[in-house]
Amino acid sequence: MTLSGKNVLVTGGARRIGRAIVEEVAARGARVIVHHAHSGDEAAEVARAVARPGGEAPIVVAGDLRAPGGAAEIVRAAVAACGRLDGLVNSAAVYGRTPMAGTDDATWDATWSEMMALNLAAPAKLVRAALPHGLSSVVNIVDIAAWQPWPNWSIYSTSKAALLHLTRCLAVELAPSVRVNAVAPGTVLWPEDWDEERRARQAAKIPLGRAGTPADVARAVAWLLEEGYVTGACLPIDGGAGLR
Repeated sequence: MTLSGKNVLVTGGARRIGRAIVEEVAARGARVIVHHAHSGDEAAEVARAVARPGGEAPIVVAGDLRAPGGAAEIVRAAVAACGRLDGLVNSAAVYGRTPMAGTDDATWDATWSEMMALNLAAPAKLVRAALPHGLSSVVNIVDIAAWQPWPNWSIYSTSKAALLHLTRCLAVELAPSVRVNAVAPGTVLWPEDWDEERRARQAAKIPLGRAGTPADVARAVAWLLEEGYVTGACLPIDGGAGLR
């Protein structure tokens, strides 16, 4: 599908990569539903930024994807505002370190529940809720950690690996009416506590010699939303980092 005139829900659309996706999809003519959990001011700001004179106004929807019924309620709000839902981008996620040594059972269990609920279960629930409302294209944001194990990040990496496999399962199950793909960012946003020297060292390890940007990811997402003969694919947007 072309994005012009389509309705696309972007979860976690207020900040970081999610915001870049909102901007790119809106620039291609889609009406965007910007989801957020606790970033209302930022969601409203990005909605104002992408509004087009004479075009359909972006919609801002708040909701906790981890709450019981949260995903279905977010879809209901989007459909109530727009009438149908053509595209879905599952960008909302939580991440964090969980070293095996020094992590007690309570911390491990709580982190596992939180990450699996938001990073894996929520995308599945959103797809299921959106199916009756015209859904034709889904893009899940995974990570090169899905196939490149990161020490001390085992729960996060596992949740993204599971989301990648879910992408492939749904691509087969929902074809031909719905295409389901994924994008796997590498280094596109630096940790805030990294200084320039550390960033330079990391960039030197990337075959293309630099970090990416959220806009790089957003362009890939928009292409997958539109491209009619691709399903079950995962595009690594990592400058080749996943090859090492």
